[in-house]
Amino acid sequence: MPGADLLLLLYFTLFGMGLGALSGLAPGIHVNTLAVLLIISAPSLSPFLEDFCSSTDCSLPPALLLACTILSAAICHSFLDYIPSLIMGVPDETECMSVLPSHRLLLEGKGMNALLAAAQGSLVGAMAGTIVLLPLPFVHVQATNALDLIAPTIPWLLLGVPFLLFWAESGKADPKAELDMRGGRITPAEMISLKRHFPVHGDSARVIGYVHRHHGIWYVQTRSQSFRIRGRGMTAGDRTLIGRWIVRKDRLPIVAWSVLLFLCSGVLGVMAMDGLVPGENIWKGVEGNMLMPLFTGLFGLPLLLGSSRGRLPEQEAEADPLPSVTGALKGSFMGGLVGWLPGVTATAGAVLSTMLPRSRGGPEEFISTVSAVGTGAAVLGLGTLLLIGKGRSGTLLAMQEAMPALSVSDMPSLLLCILFTSLVSYILTLRLGRGLLLRAQGRDLTRLNQGALVGMVILSFILAGPGGLVLLTLSTILGTFPGKVGISRVHLTGCLLLPILLYYFAPFLR
Repeated sequence: MPGADLLLLLYFTLFGMGLGALSGLAPGIHVNTLAVLLIISAPSLSPFLEDFCSSTDCSLPPALLLACTILSAAICHSFLDYIPSLIMGVPDETECMSVLPSHRLLLEGKGMNALLAAAQGSLVGAMAGTIVLLPLPFVHVQATNALDLIAPTIPWLLLGVPFLLFWAESGKADPKAELDMRGGRITPAEMISLKRHFPVHGDSARVIGYVHRHHGIWYVQTRSQSFRIRGRGMTAGDRTLIGRWIVRKDRLPIVAWSVLLFLCSGVLGVMAMDGLVPGENIWKGVEGNMLMPLFTGLFGLPLLLGSSRGRLPEQEAEADPLPSVTGALKGSFMGGLVGWLPGVTATAGAVLSTMLPRSRGGPEEFISTVSAVGTGAAVLGLGTLLLIGKGRSGTLLAMQEAMPALSVSDMPSLLLCILFTSLVSYILTLRLGRGLLLRAQGRDLTRLNQGALVGMVILSFILAGPGGLVLLTLSTILGTFPGKVGISRVHLTGCLLLPILLYYFAPFLR
């Protein structure tokens, strides 16, 4: 590549990184929004770009430079967007065990550990994706044929994703112990027992307590615990019960909530994509895109509302060395799946990656996995775009619109853009994140969170009009439920998966 071409490519890559840094650090501004704005302004920019390229003797097509700008913005965004989610989503200390692993580390003063894990995961995801894409110019025909063969299975793979998410969530159900008295013995209570029981399924049990009936079900109440009794012939009073423990997970409530949230968010997604939001016809806003208020309400505002009174604890200035890149490699693998399957988000890919063999990496490994999925999907999705002409994200679709003739021959320029952006973004994430963490430690972030909340509401109105505010309100209400019922927000990705599933399976439903 001539020196002038290389220099110009780096200039446009840096410009895209600036846009990605803006969208990554500013809550509520998604990189897809910037990509759409670039596409809208592309017709007016094209004459300027053509004149600029001709005056600098650049042989690269102007559309390729615009595509590199969008790609670098997406990758830089995937690195830096972790910083505001880490700092601004601070809960009360009493809610420490119910928040995300990154916030748990933050409350322990180990925010730098979380930051390093996220940066490392994103870097490994980008590097792994680049390695996979390197041989693409030599095997693109075979790879295209393979994807064409696998393409008919996409609807069925997507159909399996929600069920895998429900199954993964059901494993988080708390175990409940019952006392099996079928074949057991009952004697009068010998003495008051202060013993605390730790039931193990199938083990023999000897419980001293008060037996009583509630709504037709028998229970034994000790000083500090209560157990349901299975068996007949119970009578109320102080008793010594000798039987066996039954310990099982009550999966039904948590699965029911997961399915309900998936379906409700899916209905909101259908409303947003099919123009069924009340008030949308009054004024569609600047962009008319209902996905921004939808995602903001489901995943952004509930976190800010729940953390409006948080105070950031003192943070350690340096991070502990991370043990391995196992989590990042798992995330990179799932990133390839996310980059290929439409509607599967990085969070869903991260949850699915937990089903792979685990290592003892702690919360840092999970953070690294999630970050690798997001960046890996952004990079590997480029391969899907080049091979079959289908982008799986807003930025890739914007690249396709900016340069419809994008092909495998443009791969060297795109890979150079990816490598440069990833390395610089890794350094930026650690430097900016460390500075912001140390500056914010010990401070009450109430005003910052409230300002971000107001900014999201105003931005939703500007971009989507009155209908955007209606959808923002509905999605925010729904987005508060996962925290209240104690399940993962990943089931709210039904807002994307359900409309896509309906699109694929609509012919079978007619």
